[in-house]
Amino acid sequence: MTRLPLLLVLALAMLPLPAAAGPDCAVPGEILFDDPALPIVAARLKAKQPITIVAIGGASTAGIAAADPARDAYPQRLQEVLRRRHPDVAITVLNKGVARQTTQEMVDRFASDVYPLAPTLVIWETGTVDAVRGVDVDLFAGALETGLAALRDHKLDVMLMNMQYSRSTDSVINFAPYLEAMAQRADIDEVYLFRRFEMMEYWSENGVFEFAEVPRGQRSALAASVYDCLAERLADAIEHAAQ
Repeated sequence: MTRLPLLLVLALAMLPLPAAAGPDCAVPGEILFDDPALPIVAARLKAKQPITIVAIGGASTAGIAAADPARDAYPQRLQEVLRRRHPDVAITVLNKGVARQTTQEMVDRFASDVYPLAPTLVIWETGTVDAVRGVDVDLFAGALETGLAALRDHKLDVMLMNMQYSRSTDSVINFAPYLEAMAQRADIDEVYLFRRFEMMEYWSENGVFEFAEVPRGQRSALAASVYDCLAERLADAIEHAAQ
């Protein structure tokens, strides 16, 4: 039997192992893709000009469920994904997530946390706290309308992101009217709606992730994996809308 030279054996042993494959978190196009375009992002990608994205939202944007929010929150992961896909474009994603805020409270932060950063794109994740607190749906819809109008007045591309899904929370919190109000507002204002709730429901129903009764010691790892998947699908959505 032919023996490999010792140096070759050592060299092969020192090669890095392939990275562990993540979950297959693809989703159907009818869930992921929406009609509204992101024309400013599209123009900057084509011209290879810098792009700044501000992600404003609540606890899930802040990434508090992950062990290391500064590394694992979906805005940080999105920045890595977009930079990998577009290495010739300077892309920065800034995380402006603050836990336990209603939609109106986020709108009140635009003046300090969005406009001064001169973003190309604003990803606005909202609705969870409104549903949890039972905020009047008309007030919720009004805050969405006010916020979207303000962002439009500042000539910014905008993407709305709806709530997270899990069977346990969905059984005790009535998300439906808030999801419907957000979809209606996005349709009226021709704003891209990133349907995170429907994506996570699809993952749950298809065994990609199990969101119910997760042991405490596994929750941060689950959150990091979900944030990774959200970042990949967000990048898909942004690229689709910027074509």
